[in-house]
Amino acid sequence: MIKQVVAGTVVWLSSMLLMSISTAIADVQLNEVVVTATKTERKPQDVTQSVTVITADQIDKSGASNVAEAINKTAGVMVTDQGPLGSLQAVTIRGSSYQQVLVLLDGKRLNSASAGGYDLSELPVPLDAIERIEIVRGPGSALYGSDAVGGVVNIITKKPSKPVTILSGAVGERNYASDSIYHSGRDGNTYYALSYGKEHSGGYSFTSDAGDTINHNNADQYNVGMKLGYDIDATSSIEATSDYIEKWIGVSGSRMFPSPNANQTNRDTVTGMQYKQRLSKTVDFNIRVYQSDERLHFENPDVSVYTSDRSMTSGSEAQVNWIMNSFSVVTIGAEGRYDSMVDSSAGTHMARISSAYIQDEMSMGDSFILVLGGRNDVHSSFGSEWSPKASARYLYAGSGTILRASYGKSFRAPTLNDLYFTDSYGDIGNPNLQPEHAEEYEGGIEQSLGTGNSLKFTAFNRRISDLIIWQPLPSNPFAFTPKNLGRARVTGTETELHFVASQYFSGNLSYTQMFPVNLITGERLFSDVSHIPAEQFGGTLFVALDQQTTLSLDGKSVRNYVEPGQPNMEQFKQYYTLDGKITDTVVSRKDFKAQVFIGMKNIFDRKYETVLGYPMPPQTFYGGMTASF
Repeated sequence: MIKQVVAGTVVWLSSMLLMSISTAIADVQLNEVVVTATKTERKPQDVTQSVTVITADQIDKSGASNVAEAINKTAGVMVTDQGPLGSLQAVTIRGSSYQQVLVLLDGKRLNSASAGGYDLSELPVPLDAIERIEIVRGPGSALYGSDAVGGVVNIITKKPSKPVTILSGAVGERNYASDSIYHSGRDGNTYYALSYGKEHSGGYSFTSDAGDTINHNNADQYNVGMKLGYDIDATSSIEATSDYIEKWIGVSGSRMFPSPNANQTNRDTVTGMQYKQRLSKTVDFNIRVYQSDERLHFENPDVSVYTSDRSMTSGSEAQVNWIMNSFSVVTIGAEGRYDSMVDSSAGTHMARISSAYIQDEMSMGDSFILVLGGRNDVHSSFGSEWSPKASARYLYAGSGTILRASYGKSFRAPTLNDLYFTDSYGDIGNPNLQPEHAEEYEGGIEQSLGTGNSLKFTAFNRRISDLIIWQPLPSNPFAFTPKNLGRARVTGTETELHFVASQYFSGNLSYTQMFPVNLITGERLFSDVSHIPAEQFGGTLFVALDQQTTLSLDGKSVRNYVEPGQPNMEQFKQYYTLDGKITDTVVSRKDFKAQVFIGMKNIFDRKYETVLGYPMPPQTFYGGMTASF
């Protein structure tokens, strides 16, 4: 009964909210800063390309329980999820593959050296440790090198400024339970942060195409993390971080090919150290070293498959920012990286990458900003790649209208799996592969509607060549090898609305359209192969029911391109989902705050799939509490 009451309340309030949004403008002071777009601190309105910032406050108010859910309603962003807790969560931007999106943690590269992309379910930091998430859409290779074809997602954690402890716990249906603790503090010039989190889920069952009930979706995972920093003086600081996650999941497979007894264990560690110093009023530099170590063990006793894989990325980067004069900021940097993998079938392989980049941010008065830059990457397997980029922003001060335009080239290097993979089925890698290449144009307009309110429209056109596609071997049609065969074009539009209608109603809405075409055949790319939806609408609405109680609604509607005549596509072709969360502040003092919350995922109990063949969780009720002091 309580589930029906909550669902009814959420639906009624959402209807009231949509009818109540008006042109009222509230005075809200925003102090957002974006660093990912240029590797320098910039106000969002001064950034020359399409960027979305999701703050810790927005994450806290929403019903998001992980980073994938926090970013999934963003314009141009699609998270393909294989279902239960711990399963693959792959982020794509503007129709890219997930291997064409670079994911960073405080600027440290997370993408797998062997697989290429990054699984967001393996992020080793809890939500309470995150300060903001910056999403830069469009080519980013001019600053970040390989993989930044669709864009860059940078997850930025908090820098402690005072003692804070946050305790969180939740329970839900199907034996879901989670608890976490985040503690940070400062003693003089020394600051630190410690985090711990644990989650368990009993999973859920689904019916395979053969009619069998599959219920092996259970999962356990935990993470621990540490940040330790020291402000040497007013101009320099040093910081070290280490984060670890371990998870065990039942890998139940898809409806078409279930694997009811398979399981997988992941153990991932991300460490780093960074030194910053301001040499003068016009010059500062920073040095970063980092390492990402991923270990995976998979076994499926039903078909006697047992694999172990270790993937490592070690890197170092130095960057200098120089204010040459009142209208020019030059950034120069160099990066070295070493990728390696040890696979039970493919053996041991490695690659070395050395890079250098330069960027000039030119401000011609307050109205016009021009950014020119480029990066050269030298890879031990295929040689060098040059990635240029130019972008501009023009501000009409009187109306608050912002115009943006950009052009850039980007690339994705073949992964170590692409180059050297081998298995018992006869699949083999191709050491002669070349990188995937992309060229993209973008133009947009943003209109301020008052502080905290804005409407943004962006159009883009991306052409991709040399796509790496796994093809059947002539000698064995059941074994595959990768080749540079594909060419595609993705055009699209993105519309974003951020609003504060009153002190009671606020939120953000987004609408994205994309038109993917296979340039070899001239035909539409269908989403069951490319995961590029035709259109998606999403957003988050925040409602203050009173001074202590808030409601958040997170929704998304997706329509996919599906090849005509394909069976069993109802859950994939078009779907929508809505999540809701009510939070009540039971204690609010200067030194202590306690909140209780109840929520529901998939309120309307929709049957849908973001990846064809992998049913998403049914309606799920949960509740818990958070205390900070």
